[in-house]
Amino acid sequence: MSAARSPAFAWAAALVGGLVVLGGLAYLVRLPVPPPAAPAEPPPKVAIVDSVSNQATSLRDPTPLFLPTEYTSSRVNYVAAEPTGSFGGFPAQYVFEASELKLDLPQMEVVPDSPAAALAGDPLGAPFVSFGRESVTVQPVARRGAYVEIVESGSGRLVYGAPAYDARPPAASVPWEPMEFMAAVDAAGLVGSLVPTGRSGVDEVDAYFARYLADTLHVGQRLGPGFYRISVGP
Repeated sequence: MSAARSPAFAWAAALVGGLVVLGGLAYLVRLPVPPPAAPAEPPPKVAIVDSVSNQATSLRDPTPLFLPTEYTSSRVNYVAAEPTGSFGGFPAQYVFEASELKLDLPQMEVVPDSPAAALAGDPLGAPFVSFGRESVTVQPVARRGAYVEIVESGSGRLVYGAPAYDARPPAASVPWEPMEFMAAVDAAGLVGSLVPTGRSGVDEVDAYFARYLADTLHVGQRLGPGFYRISVGP
């Protein structure tokens, strides 16, 4: 029986020994452990000692300017003073009887019924009493079609100036401006046609007054020999 047990005992002993050896190897063999990270250095402490730098930093402070600061305000301990002078001798009274309430109110002003009545007594003599009492009818001014003015070119002397009541220029979509013509006259009348030197802005009006001056107003027969500047305005 001892002989039968001896091989099993040997295998058991070998198995136990192998486990002990494996446990020892596992204890000896270890995985590398990374070293711990170095602690971060704390940020440096900034201390402003220079008074000039301190003031510059305060001036760049983004705090709204309407808030009080040590540069724009100061704290004053306010101590309420007791009323003196004319308010010292009156005792406090919070309730008034209807018969005791006396207020020195001015007399009620009477509002006049009209502006003319308000101006009747001031100043002396009432120079504005007629205001608002009568209406004045304003006659409209007669409408003028054109005004013709003729000046000698050499001397600048005015030789003719009158409204052209019979002128009927064509209706224009825009208001026409004053125009100017140059005329040469000899003993027989106009020398050639009128030369426009300033236009009205409407070609039909320019052409109409060129014909009107020569055919209707007859400037060649009215003027003596010479050169003339003729202006036509609305």
